[in-house]
Amino acid sequence: MKTKNLDLLSDEFEGCSYDQWKVAAEKLLKGAPFDKKMRTRTPEGITLEPIYFPDCLDALPQSDSMPGDKQFLRGVDSVGYLNEGWAIAQETTNGFATDFNEALLSGLENGQTALNAVLDDATRMSFDPIDADIGNVAVTGLSLSCSDDFAVALEGVFADAIPLNFQSGISGVVIESMLLNWLSDKKVALTDVRCSVNMDPLATLAEKGFLPSSLSQIYGEMALLAKFNNAQAPGVKAIGVSGIPYHSAGASAVEELAVVLATGLQYVRELCDRGLSVDEVAEQIRFTFALGGDFFMEVSKIRAARILWSRIVKELGGGLEAQKMRIHARTGTYNKTVYDPYVNMLRTTTEALSGIVGGVESLSVGVFDEVVRDSDEFSRRIARNTQVILQEECELTHVIDAGGGSWYIESLTEEIAKRSWSIFQEIEREGGPEKALKNGYIQGVIRKTRESREALLGKRISSLVGTNQYPNLHEKGLGKNKVDSVIVRKQRIDALYGKLGSCTSVVENRNGDGLVDAVRFALRDGATIGKIYRQLRGNAGAKSEVEALPVRRLASCYEELRIAADNYRGKNSHGPKVYLLNIGSLKRHKARADFSRNFFEAGGFEVISSSGFDEEVSAVEGLKESGAELVVICGRDDDYAERLPAMLKAVKEGIPDMTTILAGFPGDNEDVYRAAGLDDYIFIKSNNYETNLKYLKKLGVINK
Repeated sequence: MKTKNLDLLSDEFEGCSYDQWKVAAEKLLKGAPFDKKMRTRTPEGITLEPIYFPDCLDALPQSDSMPGDKQFLRGVDSVGYLNEGWAIAQETTNGFATDFNEALLSGLENGQTALNAVLDDATRMSFDPIDADIGNVAVTGLSLSCSDDFAVALEGVFADAIPLNFQSGISGVVIESMLLNWLSDKKVALTDVRCSVNMDPLATLAEKGFLPSSLSQIYGEMALLAKFNNAQAPGVKAIGVSGIPYHSAGASAVEELAVVLATGLQYVRELCDRGLSVDEVAEQIRFTFALGGDFFMEVSKIRAARILWSRIVKELGGGLEAQKMRIHARTGTYNKTVYDPYVNMLRTTTEALSGIVGGVESLSVGVFDEVVRDSDEFSRRIARNTQVILQEECELTHVIDAGGGSWYIESLTEEIAKRSWSIFQEIEREGGPEKALKNGYIQGVIRKTRESREALLGKRISSLVGTNQYPNLHEKGLGKNKVDSVIVRKQRIDALYGKLGSCTSVVENRNGDGLVDAVRFALRDGATIGKIYRQLRGNAGAKSEVEALPVRRLASCYEELRIAADNYRGKNSHGPKVYLLNIGSLKRHKARADFSRNFFEAGGFEVISSSGFDEEVSAVEGLKESGAELVVICGRDDDYAERLPAMLKAVKEGIPDMTTILAGFPGDNEDVYRAAGLDDYIFIKSNNYETNLKYLKKLGVINK
């Protein structure tokens, strides 16, 4: 539109201030409280305004910044994605090296632009398969025990063409040594690669609840690895800081960000105490955030993260390049559902978009069925193509900082920065993230948020489509193809042993600058990850222990109800039944009948809806024929006042044990209705989860 036309519009329509708009809004509310109706309180403790005006930017210190400057609010690069789009770093999680390689090459041939290897729990915790618990081997990711595994997993990959990223837990020294040997065999120069091993002991400790060695020992390994990279492998990053375990336990956006910042700071301090500079440590760190379902919150979280990390590194004396926060993001699992799983595709799409608008450098979109089963080619293709479409069809690489200048996003970014900084300071007062995990502070904060979110879901103040709203009891579930953890562990053990080497050189150099070279030699000698770390760590301090963060999705409580109802259905050829006794014509009962159906189907009930009844005898007969043990009476308030007492009396006389429930709030008539036989009522403020749980227990569907 031409500027002249814009001028004409501004002449035609007079602007208004926030106060003027508020006065007009309050008139339309007709006495309803403005704060309650128009302002929204988020789980992060942030109050969202119903509308934002340009003058809100006046109070924001970064509002006049450009991409690439002023604490990197608008990105660490002045040209955004114009020169190079974000890396499509889809996770490859197959447990066996051959399967991993097949899935990886397929992804790289069809749009994936970076390797993102998720390692199994045994590998990340430095155990060989024979020393690891069942369920930790080749189930949660790739099992890497020796150099042969690594070579098979990456066969056919051009190391200087794509970034290579490994989630190594506390096993960074061995994983990087495997990588370096492989690069050497491929004759690839260390200056030509972009790799990260993401050694992240605190996130691993929070997730698993223990580490098999002291944190001091592991920090020492991180320091030696970072020194080696700075001196000899400039394209390799040693350290990762992940917020995923905290997000997966139910943390809010500001809590996740605060813990990530505190963790990054602790790693800088620990490694500086071991001889590195702030710049040397900061440039070795790659950050990972989970992306949740609140679009604008996640956009603003990523933007706030860059501001706060820049502030921390600057205060520590770090240079401009070290102040840049390199961010990878992954769509979260906290809001994903087992039931109606295809909706997860929509959730991951909006989450991916939030990360891109926020300015991440690489992104992984979770497969839609990841909480149900092991992914297949279809689910991996859909996840990968989500990013391809966002790049190629939506042309998001053609815009620099798409959220910049938005009055809402800029204001929300500032609010998140303030709230996260406050929690970050609380963690610092606890003595840092290590002590805050050991004394339970972090777990307690997250637990409170998780319980609050579950309460909002149970009251249906917040929604998960297909779970507590609009459930589809007739959907065909996904077939489950989970691997047998006992069998795969045995297969890994059988395939591995016979490959053990002496690795005595590791013992001789475990605290020296020659550590990486010694581990590389031991790997070439046939040593396994477990044997190397037993030699390397020996008795280096007692293992570290904390209360593990739970991995609990928001939908889990509802899914437990649905699973119980499904099991009941399998034993009885029908689900637990609720009968809707509808009064009057369709238009008189439809609204409350639809509400009641949705209300009880969320708990897995089989809801039988009747046509409208005008007299009691036929209504009771229909109820008897249904075989239901619960009846919900649906109609209008004036129908209730006139006919409900007689209907309740007829039901109780005909079926004395029947539980009667009213759809709607009885108000002043409650005593009259209860005297006539009413047992309960449901309405918009009822706790949906607690009500469903109560009646599933009453019918014997759930026994606990």
